[in-house]
Amino acid sequence: MTRILNIENLRVDLASHGRVVSPVGPVDLFLDAGECLGIVGESGSGKSLTLKAILDLLPDGLSRGTGRQQIAEGGTLVERAARELRGRRISLISQEPGAALDPLMRVGDLIAEIVREHSGCTRAESKSRAVELLRRVGVPDPENRVRFWPHEMSGGLKQRVVISMALACTSEILLCDEPTTALDVTIQAQIVDLLRDLQKQDGLGIVFVTHDLALVRQIADRICVMYAGLIVESGPCAEVFANPRHPYTRALLAALPDIEASTGELTPIEGTPPSPVDFPLGCRFAPRCPLAGAECSGATPALEDQGAGVSVACFKVGRVA
Repeated sequence: MTRILNIENLRVDLASHGRVVSPVGPVDLFLDAGECLGIVGESGSGKSLTLKAILDLLPDGLSRGTGRQQIAEGGTLVERAARELRGRRISLISQEPGAALDPLMRVGDLIAEIVREHSGCTRAESKSRAVELLRRVGVPDPENRVRFWPHEMSGGLKQRVVISMALACTSEILLCDEPTTALDVTIQAQIVDLLRDLQKQDGLGIVFVTHDLALVRQIADRICVMYAGLIVESGPCAEVFANPRHPYTRALLAALPDIEASTGELTPIEGTPPSPVDFPLGCRFAPRCPLAGAECSGATPALEDQGAGVSVACFKVGRVA
């Protein structure tokens, strides 16, 4: 596989009460051409912040810390600043399509503006390209729908417009920040199928952030499990689901509803995630972990290779039943 993105020691910093804390990181990620990497975890685990940090689009008050970001150029990984990659090489698909569309612009004009900004083509050429992009993402009757206002389109069509905007400049990497959250299950399935088709046709690399484990199991080739701003387990999706090694990964899977269970009871994860300004010493999952011991509060476990392409950050990995 051809490596198209490599990120090392990515960190997000927050100045709080005279000190700097890091709600995310350090995080290491890589992505190969034509691959879908899923990032999962509870709300607040740092999934969306990780995507925004890659593009340096963090909210006010947060900043990207030290780290190394490389993207493939001519078969070689080369360091590039986020602003050089944004829009041209890497694009972001947000979880709320309505918020990503300007209500005062027709959808065709929104797409055409992006095309002109990055390609320098004429106004007529950019409008023609907008129609082609809408057709490519499965929008019916694109010649007419380029003249629609965002409020005239359904949630599913809005998300297709957002995807077409992300593809406007032939991006090689799509960062998908829970792109199906606001959609019903039927439209959600259509969007997932569309992303799969784009991945196969163009060799796109996709980073897919979600809290929906069933969904990520459908679309991802590899998976990273995040907890409290750190990756605690990563590996091939099928392997992680079949043989979860970290206690947190196992707890997430155990919390999924089982339609075949006789009782219908759910198995919640006891406790709550820690605050980013008050992470515990050592393993951040230790206060909620049934296997935690004295060593778990003394140092932060590093990701270590466990075989089968899986890496786990846990001192008790051999004891996860």
